[in-house]
Amino acid sequence: MLNFAVVGLGAVGKIHATNLLDNDAAKLSAVCDPRSDATLPFTEASDASATECMDQLLDTQPDAVIISSSTATHEEIVGKCVAANVPFLCEKPLAQNIESAEQLVAAVEEKKLITATALNRRFDPQYSAIKTAVSKGEIGACEIVCFTSRSTSPPTVEFSRTSGGLFAEKGSHFFDLARWITGEEPEEINAMGSVLIEPGYADIGEFDTAVIAMKMKSGALCRFDFSWRTAYGQDERIEVHGSEGLLTTFQPPVGRVIQPDGRSDNSKHQLQTWQERFAETYRRELDAFASILTTGQPHPVLASLKDGLMAQKIGAAAKISALKGRPIKIDS
Repeated sequence: MLNFAVVGLGAVGKIHATNLLDNDAAKLSAVCDPRSDATLPFTEASDASATECMDQLLDTQPDAVIISSSTATHEEIVGKCVAANVPFLCEKPLAQNIESAEQLVAAVEEKKLITATALNRRFDPQYSAIKTAVSKGEIGACEIVCFTSRSTSPPTVEFSRTSGGLFAEKGSHFFDLARWITGEEPEEINAMGSVLIEPGYADIGEFDTAVIAMKMKSGALCRFDFSWRTAYGQDERIEVHGSEGLLTTFQPPVGRVIQPDGRSDNSKHQLQTWQERFAETYRRELDAFASILTTGQPHPVLASLKDGLMAQKIGAAAKISALKGRPIKIDS
């Protein structure tokens, strides 16, 4: 049985820690958060140790660490894991700037540590099925790939100040999916952003709504539309137009639909929240990481640190493009 420690018990950290309480291959051995009210539910439900800092956590000698603390703390925590030779699964990004993230990736490679980036949407059944179909050539060559992601409610301005904002916090998942599904690297990105939901985003140089175009090296085009708000739940869709066919994801219809004869149908359906929709992806991601630790063999779906770094680079380029109002080349 693998002993896992979780650093940071915010919304995502609680998901990881809860999943470890009910996992056949791994158990929760320690939690790290300065807030006792955050650690208490997990220490009461298991024999996990409660710690307040990373040094205390490493003293418990976990087999692996899941890093889900605030974005600004990732670089320091990852550095301590690397120094102690402890495998880790890290929520994106590795560090708040690309140069530091590149240095951490290099350090991990030098030590040959088992690591992964937590890009859990790869484990969504529909998204992984699209990846498989594209890889098998079922629709020929990818020509246009479209991603829609609109969240139930926006994060606070204070959270967005350090999280990376719309392009990094939300966008990195879909920039990663674009690379993963197409099997290609991006060449250029052109982003437009607006502040339509929360005026405070403008004060910190962030956006809450965006439309992005990205060109892959083959010439295939990707389109992304992002929003931090819906009135009807987590809205996520992917469409892949290929030379020989089309792949699309499905979700129940919501909102008002105008029929060809002019009739109007208004669905009362409410989509799930992101926590509900992607709950299973976190469990599958944990199982995949545990399998690498157990077998030493790479996993075909789990994102590497380099994958996370590329998603971060694309997000950074998208923000520059939106701020400067012009296309930006992407260094892959």
